[in-house]
Amino acid sequence: MPSDEPTVAMIGRPESNHIPSDEFLFHALMETTADSIYFKDRGCRLVRVSRKMAQDLGFSDPAELIGKTDIDLFGEAFGQGTRLDDIRIMETDRPIIGVIESRKLANGRTNWTLTTKLPLHDELGNVVGLVGITREINEMRETEVALQHLATHDTLTDLPNRFLMIDRMNQLISRASRAATSFAVLFMDIDHFKDVNDSRGHEFGDLLLRAVAQRLTKCVRQSDTVARIGGDEFVIILETAHQVADAETAAMKVQRALAKPFRLDGHEVMASVSIGITFYPENGLDTETLLRAADYAMYMAKREGGNRHLSCIPGGSNASDLCREKLSPVSVGGDSVQPAGLPPGVSLTRCSAASAD
Repeated sequence: MPSDEPTVAMIGRPESNHIPSDEFLFHALMETTADSIYFKDRGCRLVRVSRKMAQDLGFSDPAELIGKTDIDLFGEAFGQGTRLDDIRIMETDRPIIGVIESRKLANGRTNWTLTTKLPLHDELGNVVGLVGITREINEMRETEVALQHLATHDTLTDLPNRFLMIDRMNQLISRASRAATSFAVLFMDIDHFKDVNDSRGHEFGDLLLRAVAQRLTKCVRQSDTVARIGGDEFVIILETAHQVADAETAAMKVQRALAKPFRLDGHEVMASVSIGITFYPENGLDTETLLRAADYAMYMAKREGGNRHLSCIPGGSNASDLCREKLSPVSVGGDSVQPAGLPPGVSLTRCSAASAD
């Protein structure tokens, strides 16, 4: 009676209990493996390659690669890099394990690989070459990039999230400190956004957030960062805003861009933002201080009616620029508000909504 158990037979050899020869097993490995396997001599020339490697490089016969170097196959720039690695492996008799490499292909795609190389010894223990195993990890790399993007970007607007924004600002502070330059931070909140959610629903509110994000992105340079840090709060880092006027010009550009009606899901809706502006290093030497001051300035702009921006300036500075007035304390609707939330030595200047027109 035939058995239902699966059977495995050696291709090209009769079934027997005889252990296949090393030569047979090596040939099977080089012909069927899904990895690129290769052997090189001390001159970094190929002496044996797997069929997978030959096919990936456009050769039908692995023997066609014998005697070629990485410079012959991949060009001077990439080939010289791998040659130096190979020489170091053979001279130090030490392997490299799990090195991730990338190479631009002719079709414009980037090919990601994971490579291990080990020195090859003769019977006396002398290094006579190396053996390398390279595996394509494009799918793994794409998954890694997607997960990294998910961890650093807002899922609704695809803008950088708070984590990435803080990381970029920390890097910018380091560069600005070394170069003795400045930059500005705009902290903004959509006016009356809660009313939109309450009257039209959260799905419509999400449409508005995405639309606002798109307009904000078009208002700044490629070197600047636009981030959504939660709810209806956005932050813009203006890397090249070295003067107060530069930041206020950018703020007014944002206000003008958002002043145009939004047409969403068959409805027309208006939106505006309240903006607080801080400057490095005048208003703080670290990310937390700069954001806290900008957040407070935004809060005061909103208390004054919204659709305007307030700039933080160092205490005692000459506030001679357009439409600015110290707010310490601030009178809002007859109430006296002491700006106790600002860092020491920082005061506010006012810009009215009319300045955005």
